[in-house]
Amino acid sequence: MEFQDKNIVITGGASGIGLAVAKQLAKAGARLFLMSRNQQKADAALEILGASAQFIFCDVASHTSVAAAFATVDGEVDQLHFAINNAGITAPYAPIATSAPQDWDRVIHTNLNGPFYCLQKELELISQYPDGAIVNVSSCAGVMPMANQAAYVASKTALNALTQVAAMENACDSESGFAVRVNAVAPGPTLGGMNSAERLAAHPENTQRKRDVTAMKRFAHPEEIADAIVFLLSRRSSYITGSVLSADGGYHIGKF
Repeated sequence: MEFQDKNIVITGGASGIGLAVAKQLAKAGARLFLMSRNQQKADAALEILGASAQFIFCDVASHTSVAAAFATVDGEVDQLHFAINNAGITAPYAPIATSAPQDWDRVIHTNLNGPFYCLQKELELISQYPDGAIVNVSSCAGVMPMANQAAYVASKTALNALTQVAAMENACDSESGFAVRVNAVAPGPTLGGMNSAERLAAHPENTQRKRDVTAMKRFAHPEEIADAIVFLLSRRSSYITGSVLSADGGYHIGKF
């Protein structure tokens, strides 16, 4: 099996899309390092995943926390094979004029600085594995901007660019010939996480708008996004790097 005994880091791996990916990879025999700030969610995830998974506390917005988390991984395994940068947050809906500066900072620190800090460590630890791959979890908001979410849109648009720069820099090592492929998945509205039942109920107009502008007229299930992520990790995508794969039910075409 392709992922049997492979070591894989998943940030934000304790719930939502991250947990859906973890379930698939655990079933495929991988050894998982779930990085999260939430011990309670991580404990629940570990009960589901069993002995194949290990929790490591990590606040991706903190460079020192990321460094400590990856030092733990480096001490546990001889080789990191894959990584998924999934941790992300959003801010309250608000136009730019009335958005709180602290909300901007919080989102940018987590959604953009976080993947940057993680990529630095991941590229170092994966570089000697010939089939290494990294997937950043972006958003349809990084492909098609939307009003009242400036921080989130900016963070995900920048993450797409960061993904492509990382792909360019690591497409082929002139000495070893090894490449680390770096791609992104841009999910559309997905159930759970940022689209929890409580959040959807609290913002019925936004919920309906998201459904209406999605060509397939429904939200994704986390497992559907996980399928796209696992594809980009696998050898089936061996000639794909620097791509942003829209897994959004046609959100990016349904708006018009």
